[in-house]
Amino acid sequence: MTPGAPLCGPAASGDLDAWTLPFGEYVTSSQINLLTQHYDRGAASTATVDDLVRPDGALANELLMLHYGAQSIDVPFRIDGLSSYDDGGAPGVSNSYAAALWAVDAIFQSALGGASGLNLQCGGLQPAVAIADNNGMVVGPQPVFYGALLAAMAGTGTLLSTQLSAGGLNVSAYALQTAEGMSVLLVNKDAAQSLDVSIVLPQAMSGATLQQMTQISVGATGPSLAALSGITIQGATVATDGGFQPGAAYTLTLSGTQLSCYVPALSAVLVQLT
Repeated sequence: MTPGAPLCGPAASGDLDAWTLPFGEYVTSSQINLLTQHYDRGAASTATVDDLVRPDGALANELLMLHYGAQSIDVPFRIDGLSSYDDGGAPGVSNSYAAALWAVDAIFQSALGGASGLNLQCGGLQPAVAIADNNGMVVGPQPVFYGALLAAMAGTGTLLSTQLSAGGLNVSAYALQTAEGMSVLLVNKDAAQSLDVSIVLPQAMSGATLQQMTQISVGATGPSLAALSGITIQGATVATDGGFQPGAAYTLTLSGTQLSCYVPALSAVLVQLT
């Protein structure tokens, strides 16, 4: 026993209102310093790539409940096991390009919902893991890892509120005030419609660059949600040993507090402003 050691819990995979929140109320901050919960989007048996990239109202509701539950006992909360679908994920869905786009949304949605952090599912050869391994030997990064990497490239700082008008298309946007300036992430999950986006900034900036996550298979004319390989960030893949050398970012032209950029169908772009 280690008196005073920080503890967290209950790391349940369900029963948020029937177990996790009552657990927090019972132990209070006198016994835990972090309320934890697993989350997966749904049943692997019914998973599709189109479903994976749709807006996830269930996650938003779970984050809201966790936020108030943790706030009531004065501790932070964390999604300590984030997975696209249950039972290790759905083959052909959880390990598809759709999962990379999903990961960007899930990570930023969790942050906006008040989570202090999250852990992606890792370990083994299951479809939903971010990094696959075989008996402790790394096999390589899975699509989810690419989404997490792009989110990490946005940097750390304070989340800003955003307003997005995309005519009903499946597009999401996130903004982050960083020590260096500002990061804006745009995720276009529409399979056919590319976008010319006009960004209105809260203040004038001096420079802007863009990096893109996309997917292309040999012989294909465009990205596919169902593709199991061919994902790149700024033209680069992640090596098994973690090596990653993206190409030079594109330079964008600023006009006062306005900025225009192109977001291809089925892509995510990271705009960084200084």
